[in-house]
This record gives sequence, C-alpha cells and structure tokens, in this order.
Amino acid sequence: MDDLSAIRELLSAPPVSPEVVADGRTRLATAFASTPKPANLRILEMTEETPVHQGKRRAMRTARWTALGVGLLGAAAAVTLVVTSGTSVGAPGTRPAAQAPSVQPIKKLSAQQVLLAAATSAAKTPADGAYWVRNSVTGKQRVEPGGKYTLEMTTLQEAWVSQVPGKPTWFINQNLGIKPATPQDEEAWRAAGSPHSWTYPGTTVTNKRGKSFKTRSVTLQSKPGEPVATRVDDDKTDSSVGKPMTRAALSELPATPDGLRDYLKTVIAKKWGAEYAHVDVNAELYQAGVHIVMDLPAPPNVRATAFRMLASLPGVKAEGEVADPLGRTGQAVSLPHSNGEGRLIMNTATGEPLAFVTTTKEARVFVAIKKARWTDDKPDLSASRRGSDDPPA
Repeated sequence: MDDLSAIRELLSAPPVSPEVVADGRTRLATAFASTPKPANLRILEMTEETPVHQGKRRAMRTARWTALGVGLLGAAAAVTLVVTSGTSVGAPGTRPAAQAPSVQPIKKLSAQQVLLAAATSAAKTPADGAYWVRNSVTGKQRVEPGGKYTLEMTTLQEAWVSQVPGKPTWFINQNLGIKPATPQDEEAWRAAGSPHSWTYPGTTVTNKRGKSFKTRSVTLQSKPGEPVATRVDDDKTDSSVGKPMTRAALSELPATPDGLRDYLKTVIAKKWGAEYAHVDVNAELYQAGVHIVMDLPAPPNVRATAFRMLASLPGVKAEGEVADPLGRTGQAVSLPHSNGEGRLIMNTATGEPLAFVTTTKEARVFVAIKKARWTDDKPDLSASRRGSDDPPA
C-alpha cells in the first residue's frame, strides 16, 4: 500500500455491517406482512435514527464521501415505520429512546502522513532538460529601527541551473522594494512621515564560543531595483549538502532516509567544525532536508528520500491547511528550534513545496516558489549582467 492509499483508507467512511442490513430487511418484511395499512399510516425516513444511521450521517456530513450501494443498504436498515399514535411498528407498544446526535470530526493528518504523501508524489515527477528553472519570491520582515512598525522586503529570483557541462548557471534577481508589512504597519508608517529609507546601526553579536564581534550598519531603500543576471560557472555551483547543483551529482546522495540522515550529519559536522557539539543537529537536518526539496535540482528519488527523512525526524509536527505568503493553500509541517520555528508548506497532491517560512525572535523570512521545472529553453539575459567574481550589486 502506498502513502496516499493509506491516507484515503484512514479517511474513508465506515461500511454498514451485514448484521444490521439483515436485521433491517427482516423488520421491513415483518411489518408489511403483519400490519394493516390504515389511512394514517406513513413512512417516515430518518425520524427515529438508529446509531448506525447516525454514524452514516456523521460521516456524510464531515468527510462527504458518497457510496451509492452502501447508502441504499444503510437506508433500508434505518427506515422505521411509524403510525400517527407514536407506536413503532418494529417494537409494538414501545417507542425507542431518542439519542442525541453527535459529530465525529475528521482525523487530522499527522506530519508523517503529510510528508510521506508528498514523497509518493515527488517520486513520480519528471526530471529531464538542459536547465532546472526555479522562480521564487523571497521576503523578510523586520521591525524598523525605531520599533514603531514592521517592514517587509521582497526579492524576485529566477534560477537557471545548467545541467550541461561547460554551460554556466544564471541567477536573475530583482529587488521588489520595501513596504509596511500589514495595513496596521502602513498606518504607523504614515504617522511616522512615510520615510523611504531606514538605517540600521551595527550591533555587537556574541557567538556560542563566547567571541564577540560588531556588525556593520545597513541602509535599506524602499525603491525597487533593476533585474541583475549573475553568471556562475558550473564548477562553482556547490550546494550546502556537499554536492554540485546538478542532477547527476545529486543522484549520488543516499537513497534511504537513514543513509541520507547519516550523510548529512557528516556535512553538518564539517560545516560547524569545533562548534558542532553545541549545534541542534535535528534542526540542521530539517533545514538540509528542506533545502534539497526546495532549492536543488535533485532527481525525483532523492527528493522523495528527503521527504521521508523529514518524516522520520523527532519533533516535526503538523499544522494543517494554511495559506503561504503568496496566498496559496497547502498542508504545513513545522519544527521548533531554539530561536523560533521553520514551517514547510506543501502541495501534497503534486509533491511540490510551496514555501518555507522561518520565524525567529528578530524577523520573519520566507521563500515562496512560484514555479520549478525542467526545460530545454534558454534564460532571458536582457537584464544587466555580472560574473560570479564581480562584487555584489
């Protein structure tokens, strides 16, 4: 049984038992054979409901599953013939006690079910072309220097990751500007004089080893920028999982969740060096798994393995259906960390990640994928260009 079948089975409506069906048929036959039909006899469907019929109505109300054959049998078992005096034909001289209706909610999918469903879908996606193309919007919310309102900075990025040796990879970025994050923030911004630039002074930061250093001041502008295309030679497109950003190189990653987890632990240990002992390895594994499914041209089996590894991590929890920063809905899972949490929002029907939102005490950062695909098309390089060794724009 695959992961999606397991979820469908979990949510399916319970069938009516054969005993209940047989009992209902017997009661109907007895009633029609032994009871005269006075003028005031009428058939009232679903007036005196049996527990079985109530359960069926609950299932139809909540999950809205339709099964014609089961519905007809359930109706035959649940119909009660009643005379206007209030005496039940099925139980002469008595009237069954009324039972209060109850509602049984749909079971909420666990984080593991959501991630495994995404893994099953991801394993079936095609992966062939000269380029892997990803269009995304990144955003960061930050409180303005005076603390009166929150700003949101967004950037549009188009990545054309070459899969052909000798051909460069291109990243086309455009600063979309800075604006107040919410209508309430906009009111506070107007009250502050509607500024269009903000300067953040440098701060002193202390790392986990006790070493302190001061960051430089930064001035941000609200005006959008022009698109800039940056060339990166294929031998420099190294991902943070220790492999170049090519389908062939990433296909060498372990094909099992345990194997991938052990491999990523070695990458994380190398990254942190002497500070590895103080690192939240579980949070780092979560970030690395999200990086594979969100940011890399990994082949379908590797993406599916990354989803399954995420499902195996302790502490990952389901958030249900939520809206991503672009207004799309999807199933979300999250993992708390020492300074906040990271939330992954997915379209489990296609296995496509929609967005990853990181919330910390200082800021909210998100990456929302508009589209990711494989293609033989070529990038539009009409934007101003610079090489990978040039200083940042």
